[in-house]
Amino acid sequence: MRNIRFDWYRLLGYSLLFLLFSLIVTIGFVFSITGEVKYLTELEVQISGIELAFSLAMFVSIPVLMCRFSFYFYRMVKQGRKSGIGIICYQNLFNPFNFLLFPSLLNRNGQESRRRCLVSLTLLLILYLVVFFDTQIKPMLLSMSTW
Repeated sequence: MRNIRFDWYRLLGYSLLFLLFSLIVTIGFVFSITGEVKYLTELEVQISGIELAFSLAMFVSIPVLMCRFSFYFYRMVKQGRKSGIGIICYQNLFNPFNFLLFPSLLNRNGQESRRRCLVSLTLLLILYLVVFFDTQIKPMLLSMSTW
């Protein structure tokens, strides 16, 4: 598998673009609802704008990540197996998902598809954890702080 490198300038740029996107969504949302500028300076409005922008990004990225995982998993199972290894056989314990766990059963193309499947699963898991925090943990913490 290839080494994973982080390009911090690129990540910072994407973060700033997301904040700009959330600001544009907030401005559009506030103007369409109230039509006044004075609400844009309130912190609650800005936080709800960021949450709205995150929700829009989430509704786009979850199906894309699921389709990406499905495509590369299909490619890994169909074209990435070593010769002599069946889709359902004793080497993968009669479960095609075990190709993700046993890279020794895959050829070079299969290992590349496996890496992309694992990246998709990791991003999907991170996205689900952020959604869980936003919908379950954060309201609980906010209700505890009002005591």
